[in-house]
Amino acid sequence: MEPMNIKKERLKLTPEQLFNVYLECNAPGAPTKTILERYGLRPWDLVAIRKKVRAAAIEALANPRRQGKKQQIIPAEQYQKVFKELSETKDALCAVGHELSLLKKRTN
Repeated sequence: MEPMNIKKERLKLTPEQLFNVYLECNAPGAPTKTILERYGLRPWDLVAIRKKVRAAAIEALANPRRQGKKQQIIPAEQYQKVFKELSETKDALCAVGHELSLLKKRTN
C-alpha cells in the first residue's frame, strides 16, 4: 500500500474574501480557528492578512487623496482639437459682443 498524502487543496481567495476573513476573525468572541479552517487557511495566514491590512490602512491615512473623479490621461490630439474649438468659440463670442456694442451705440 502507498502512503496516502492527505493534503487539502488551497483555494485562491480574492482580496475581498481575505478582508471578510479578517473582519470575521476580529469580531469579539469569534471562533478564529473554525473560521480559518472554513477558508482553508492557517493561523500564520491570518497574521499575514493583519499585517497587510495594517500597512494599507497606514498608507491610506498617511496619503489622503482628494475625493472625486479620478484624473485620466487625454491624448494630445484630442486636447488640441478641444483647445481649437474653445479658441474658435471665444473668438465668435467676442465678435458677437463687439457687434452688440456697436448696435447699442447706433440706437443711442
